[in-house]
Amino acid sequence: MPGMDSTDDRVGGRYRLLEVIGSGGMGRVWRAEDDLLLRTVAVKEITVPSTALLVAEAMREARAAARLDHPGVVKVFDVVWRRGRCWIVMEYVESRSLQRVVRDDGPLPYREIARIGLAVLAALRTAHAAGVLHRDVKPDNVLLAADGRVVLTDFGLATVGGVDAGPDPRLGSPSFIAPERVESGDAGVASDLWSFGAMLYAAVEGRPPFARGDAAASLRALLSDPPDEPELAGPLAPLLLALLEKDPARRPPAADVEARLRAVLHSRDGRRRTRLILASLTVLGLASAVTVVSQHPGPGPHLITPAAMVSPPTPRALAVSAVNPCGDTGVAVAAATADVPADLPAGWIWFRDPTGFALALPHGWRRSPDDVDSAGDGGVCFSDPTGHQALTVGSVAVVDPATYWRARESARKVSGYRRITLADEWEYVWSPTPSTTRHERRAVVPAAGNRSYLLRWRVPGTDWSTTGAVQREIFDRFRSEP
Repeated sequence: MPGMDSTDDRVGGRYRLLEVIGSGGMGRVWRAEDDLLLRTVAVKEITVPSTALLVAEAMREARAAARLDHPGVVKVFDVVWRRGRCWIVMEYVESRSLQRVVRDDGPLPYREIARIGLAVLAALRTAHAAGVLHRDVKPDNVLLAADGRVVLTDFGLATVGGVDAGPDPRLGSPSFIAPERVESGDAGVASDLWSFGAMLYAAVEGRPPFARGDAAASLRALLSDPPDEPELAGPLAPLLLALLEKDPARRPPAADVEARLRAVLHSRDGRRRTRLILASLTVLGLASAVTVVSQHPGPGPHLITPAAMVSPPTPRALAVSAVNPCGDTGVAVAAATADVPADLPAGWIWFRDPTGFALALPHGWRRSPDDVDSAGDGGVCFSDPTGHQALTVGSVAVVDPATYWRARESARKVSGYRRITLADEWEYVWSPTPSTTRHERRAVVPAAGNRSYLLRWRVPGTDWSTTGAVQREIFDRFRSEP
């Protein structure tokens, strides 16, 4: 395995690396066994060549997390250096990131977001009291464990005790970085709270508050525009907008944020959110007014008149019922011009991904940024223009498919799960909501360099048969490129 010497296949002589469970720009995270204490741990491997600066930054992350004794913060156990490589040994949390949950299951109800927010806020307040600023609060860095625990992780950009000799504070994710950090690099408690608000917004709305076509446009909107008006946040909306104030002095303090989150969590507005597809009502020939409960809390039920029924549903209404698993930040894929297969179907293009693979896609599909999380099966995401069909391509060390899928299945805690097949490929259905079903297929494609590609196809259950030809064409033509 990477980073081992010839006399010992364990990091630091005790940590056996088992499988990659996440990766990012600076490194990857392994599930590992501590052979000394006989426990499972997570090992963050810094994969870029180590320098004195990188070693110092790794120590900053380790020290920032190690000084915090809180159940909502991932514990750091050890730091290992060997032959210019660095590993941080941490507590292993069987979980999915909040980012992955929203992408897989859709936006979460505002009460659940209030519960998650309270847990993350408690971890942040503990860090702030100890003189630690996180500076990278985002859905990717919030882990949701199967037992309900919520954990804040990745203190790689943290400052300790007001000393800021590490990474530029503007290195955070563009969608979750406070305006003052973009403009001047200043970071304080209020900056963490702004990122916290943006994280809550993305989880309840399914998109960041300043989502635009690309990172540059998002940053321009962040600096000059108000946040997009929340549509699904209900009573959480006023708090989100207050946290996203551009002036740090106007943001509520943490104690007020906690009180308002508790008020949302314990509110008595128990009306169920329902999604109304107006075209369906028209087909049924309903001629009289129909009373329905709005998906947004309000003073009472809304009347939908016959005139409203015959109007076509808005694009936003349809988007709410079919959230794009790839998110809303993708860009159109560009067709390759050299070494293109001659037998592509009409209307298809050949795309070479910069991460090392190539595939055929129908014209108009989009590619979203890399997003591999602790579930270990994320990656580059491609989706059709409607957001209904999605293919994710990830990368792991070479695995036995059936064994790997069984491990993923045992860790997958979702409602309505039903296995269809599990061998070299894994096919199943599950229910994001009581009224919807999602159908998924996963496969492993061998690649060069002791690696495998993971392919994951996702569509609504009702679209499975009609998208079969597209699915087979994409899977059959997928290939690794040197």
